[in-house]
Amino acid sequence: MIAYNLQPIAVRGLTGIGNYTAEVARRLIGKDSELHAFDFMGRNGAAGILEENLKMNLSGNDLHIVRSLPLSVYIRMGGAGKLIPYHTLTGSKADLTVFFNYLTPGGLRGKNMITIYDLVSERFPETMQARNRRLLQGHLRDSASRASSILTISQFSKREIMDVLGVPEEKIFVGYCGVDTEFYTPQDGFTTGIARNFDLDRYILYVGTLEPRKNIKTLISAFDLIASKDKDIKLVLAGGLGWQPDETLNAIEQSTFNDRIVRTGYVSNEEKRDLLRNASVFVFPSIYEGFGMPVTEAMACGTDCVVSDSSSLSEIAGDLITKVPPKDAELFAQAIEEKLLHAPDESRRRALRERACSYTWEQAAKAASDAISFALK
Repeated sequence: MIAYNLQPIAVRGLTGIGNYTAEVARRLIGKDSELHAFDFMGRNGAAGILEENLKMNLSGNDLHIVRSLPLSVYIRMGGAGKLIPYHTLTGSKADLTVFFNYLTPGGLRGKNMITIYDLVSERFPETMQARNRRLLQGHLRDSASRASSILTISQFSKREIMDVLGVPEEKIFVGYCGVDTEFYTPQDGFTTGIARNFDLDRYILYVGTLEPRKNIKTLISAFDLIASKDKDIKLVLAGGLGWQPDETLNAIEQSTFNDRIVRTGYVSNEEKRDLLRNASVFVFPSIYEGFGMPVTEAMACGTDCVVSDSSSLSEIAGDLITKVPPKDAELFAQAIEEKLLHAPDESRRRALRERACSYTWEQAAKAASDAISFALK
């Protein structure tokens, strides 16, 4: 029997890891699966949230909700967690437990598969919230060494796991993030009110959280160079505030053209699709990414992109997308201006979409299934 720890989707408002967990787990869960989640004192109504995020009726499944303590606290207990074994806490009878969010508790016995999305905690620890950084730095190496197999989301991240954590190559399986190409499709015009709400016509788009690792400060510098010559173009930053947003907010305030920089805050999937479909160009200047899902979503919408020549982004974008050194504002400006002058024709839009269609959730689930089979050997 296989157990799936579904903690990343036991919350509302899913982000990257939550979406990956939901899409992969939905394709793996069977009638003989155990499902685990921690819901301290039952405050969150985890069972209902899991059904909502998985889009599944779980009444016939073997669902185990732990209400005695939060999972993060249990992981922080480290070796002391052995005093309360995981199988006792969850009532699990599984042969293998699958974790979708980096870490396993010290009280876990038996075989397990973990999912490591990136190693930002090791490569760029200064860009993380201190609490999360300490948790990962304190427990990730131990979790990786105890894992029977590891799932990750790019060849880049696989190499990082091998180089930094010393995990043997044969234990690591790559399941690229999929993109819903039935939802993210090319279409002119807006279906939501977001264009009217923010007075949008011609705009450069970024989608993601506003935090230092996303390198939005460089994008704003590039926008200043562009806006000095292009009197109508706007820069749209779609996403909520992340960790240490002051650097980004200060850059916006200090921009000569801050009246043309639009912050939408968190957007729904439908609003995000509208923004991606109608952007003149999508820009993703991030310093470090395990994958970069907004890039494939933009390509699925037939929208041209400029991305950082860093981490996994070169791998994901391939030769189709313009890539720029992450800290070079002038080169970003030049690349963006080129896209503004030459809108993609139908042939290029088709090529962008074909690239996006090569990333499927079925392939991600197949990689996870292979990792599980390896772990059970």
